Amino acid sequence: MSVHHALFALGGAALAGTVAGLAQKGILHKGAVAVTSGVMACSDAITTETQNIIDDANDCRAEARRQAKINAAVQERLAALEEGIRAEETERIDALGAEA
Repeated sequence: MSVHHALFALGGAALAGTVAGLAQKGILHKGAVAVTSGVMACSDAITTETQNIIDDANDCRAEARRQAKINAAVQERLAALEEGIRAEETERIDALGAEA
C-alpha cells in the first residue's frame, strides 16, 4: 500500500469520526433541519412568484380578448354607418356636380 492510500485511509477515518461526533451531538440534525427549512422557504417563494406570473399572463390575455371584442364591435358599427354616409356623400357630390 502506498503512502497516498494510507493518507486517504487516515483522512477517511478522521472524517468518519468527525461526522459521527457531530451526529451524536445533534449538530448534523440541526444543520439538516436548517437547510430543509431554507429550501422549503425558497420553494414557497418560487411558487408564489410563479403564480403571480401566471395571474399576470391571464390578465393580459383577458385584456387582449376584451380589446379584440371592442375592435370587432366598432368595425361592425362603422361598416353599418359607412353605407349611409357613402349614400349621403354621393348624393351631395352629384348635386354639386349638377350645379357646376
